[in-house]
Amino acid sequence: MSEMLLSVILLASTATANDLTLWYERPATKWAAEALPVGNGRLGAMVFGGIAQERIQFNEDSLWTGDDCPSGDYAQMGAYQAFGDLFVDLDAAGDEEPAKYRRDLNLNTGIASTAFQKDGAMHRREVFASHPAQVIIVRWTADKPGALSGTIRLQGMHGEETSADGASLAFGGKLPNGLQYEAIVRVVAAGGAVETTDGQLRLKGCDEAMLLLAAGTDYAMVPATGYRGEHPHQRLVRQLDTAAGQGFERLKADHVSDVQTLFGRVAINLGAASAERQAMPTDRRLETYDPEAGDPELEALMVQYGRYLLAGSSRRPGVPANLQGLWNDSNSPPWHSDYHANINVQMNYWPAEPANLPECHLPLFDLIESQLPLWRKATQSSEEFETASGPVRGWAVRTSHNIFGGMGWKWDKTANAWYCQHLWWHYDFGRDKAFLREIAYPIIKETCEFWQDQLKELPDGRLVVPNAWSPEHGPHEDGVSYSQQIVWDLFTNYVEAADALGVDKAYRNEIAAMRDKLVAPQVGKWGQLQEWMADRDDPNDQHRHTSHLFAVYPGRQISAAETPELAKAAAVSLAARGERGD
Repeated sequence: MSEMLLSVILLASTATANDLTLWYERPATKWAAEALPVGNGRLGAMVFGGIAQERIQFNEDSLWTGDDCPSGDYAQMGAYQAFGDLFVDLDAAGDEEPAKYRRDLNLNTGIASTAFQKDGAMHRREVFASHPAQVIIVRWTADKPGALSGTIRLQGMHGEETSADGASLAFGGKLPNGLQYEAIVRVVAAGGAVETTDGQLRLKGCDEAMLLLAAGTDYAMVPATGYRGEHPHQRLVRQLDTAAGQGFERLKADHVSDVQTLFGRVAINLGAASAERQAMPTDRRLETYDPEAGDPELEALMVQYGRYLLAGSSRRPGVPANLQGLWNDSNSPPWHSDYHANINVQMNYWPAEPANLPECHLPLFDLIESQLPLWRKATQSSEEFETASGPVRGWAVRTSHNIFGGMGWKWDKTANAWYCQHLWWHYDFGRDKAFLREIAYPIIKETCEFWQDQLKELPDGRLVVPNAWSPEHGPHEDGVSYSQQIVWDLFTNYVEAADALGVDKAYRNEIAAMRDKLVAPQVGKWGQLQEWMADRDDPNDQHRHTSHLFAVYPGRQISAAETPELAKAAAVSLAARGERGD
């Protein structure tokens, strides 16, 4: 753990709210590149900051197609789905061009704001996803009485029909896998009137309006129930009733306090930028960034933005951050917006412990626990893992998986051990013995048993992972460096876990002995760290993956202090790969 702590040495001083704001001088038109994200872990939205029309595209993390997919067919595994859009259309009362426009996202408060002057009134909208209230809140105000007139529309992404009832809009449905879902928006207005017309709500001459959006599914992280719970309707109504009864100021105060309690634990001071750069909107600042000259405040902001995104897409109650975190505007997203176990999910969670967001790690562990029964079944019925003495012990995971125990594409043999690294990290940083004893240790030990059954002994007595792969590069063969390093990490973490708990001494020693027999990292003929047991690395190979550097990070088998020759070889490999990312 000591090496990983180097990543937070600079997190030592205070930062102002201004340091933590992304801001822009025009509305967003592009979903991924320009809209601003808010999220409470389970429920999130992308805010466009429009003038004539505000678009708030929203998601709920358990809206998935697919099922347990026993065939492992990637095409049948399902995909994360977009939920819907909330539109706020402003009535045009005059010809005055909008002025004084600004939209921003304050990471310190988790609030996306839009402000502009139109027809003699200064309008302001604030949007946030409240974790305490479990709803998305939009507040629209103006500095001129009766200035808010427009239309509120709620639109689903699966052809649903939106119904209007009083001051509420709602739609719901059922996906082909039987998953039931619903979204409801309720408007609480002051002054003027709210009317229902053609499945929409009309605001007429209001002084302010608060929109409360609740969305959910009947997903439950319980395999015995088929990952199904109660229909979400009553839960959503309770959430809306409670939020409406609190009022905006209370909702905002509770939300900001919650965000700051989690996000505000880390401050970064890398130095000050020039006054000229401080005055630039964020998009211009990024466009003109010079890595040679640097922009320390922008660099610190980007690190904090990463923390913000993890906190916004991975909190209980909810499933872990997927390939897109929480945010998704497509029903056919890239790579199904799934969980890629060959590095992507792990990269999502690299900041969780060193960046002081350990609670954000917990949904990953919850999902792993919930999937294990079906993962064991799939593993033990696969010819890939047959042993001479019978079914293999433990579990493995394919490269991709969903939230229903289903997996797709090829087996990533050592992904189970890599997942265990995260369980160990959570203990290693927090030293919670109850977590280690009750959650982490049993899973880590079971994974060691799997590898006891799977490792292959070479004629010289060394142990290798059989028929492995260096994602996403090269042939399948024995002793691939990536897999060797991950199993070494698993065995080392298990030894330390057993020592910490003072249990299973004989088995601990057995695993330690096996670890010491693993084929270790090797230096090749041109000074590189070998990607395979055979010294075949091409110095002109610039493949985007550097899987054989796992032992440098996130592993700990190679370090400049303990293994300087191997560290030097890793640097040679990294330099040879270049920056092209082919």
